[in-house]
Amino acid sequence: MTMTTGEELFWQNAAGVLRDIGMPHLDPVHGAAVDIVRWCRVVRSRPTHHRQEFLEMESPALLAYLETLAESGDVDVWRTLEDRISLRAEALRTRNMRPCPRPWLAAIWSALPELAAIGQRILDQQAGDDDPNPGAAPTVVAGHDDGKGSGEGEGGDKSGSAGTTARPQPQPSSRLPLPATSVRLSAAECKAFGLDDETNDDDGDGNTPDGTEGPDGTKGPGGPKGGKK
Repeated sequence: MTMTTGEELFWQNAAGVLRDIGMPHLDPVHGAAVDIVRWCRVVRSRPTHHRQEFLEMESPALLAYLETLAESGDVDVWRTLEDRISLRAEALRTRNMRPCPRPWLAAIWSALPELAAIGQRILDQQAGDDDPNPGAAPTVVAGHDDGKGSGEGEGGDKSGSAGTTARPQPQPSSRLPLPATSVRLSAAECKAFGLDDETNDDDGDGNTPDGTEGPDGTKGPGGPKGGKK
């Protein structure tokens, strides 16, 4: 199927991100997810158009996280994203990793599992709130989304597209594995997302990463210094 100009640019940007973090061997979906988080952070907006459609299929949890950030409209809430990326950037610097052209993008890639974990808790809470009989066994219903965003390019995206808060209806594909991880929420995150911090001291501090594993378990961009390329 022939791609539109907007789709071609979307995947070109994804490939460019992978080159910038020194991991061009990864599936382009990794670069796409990083670029979506980067774009949302810059424009302080929810994913729209191709970005929204991509996350609806690949990671509804990450979409829920980014949409909730945007809906808050609070600078302090967006700062919680900055804080998580900064912590990952510091972890990459202290883990003896080879430098890459865009270390901030590498930090976003490393933080993806945490962001998706918060998004999954948002979705779980929404599912609980919508359940008229919370004691009953959950029923999984296959979803179908016919909605299509409109507009192409950065200019069109900024205006936003008609859409709803992320719902875990489409089953995520296996191209973007975001492993489950324990995340300790900050006070600002608990307030913004309407969540309780369910972690305990035995879980460790989710805001202080002790490794640099990314979504696929890779030890950061490029691997350790002195290692094989």
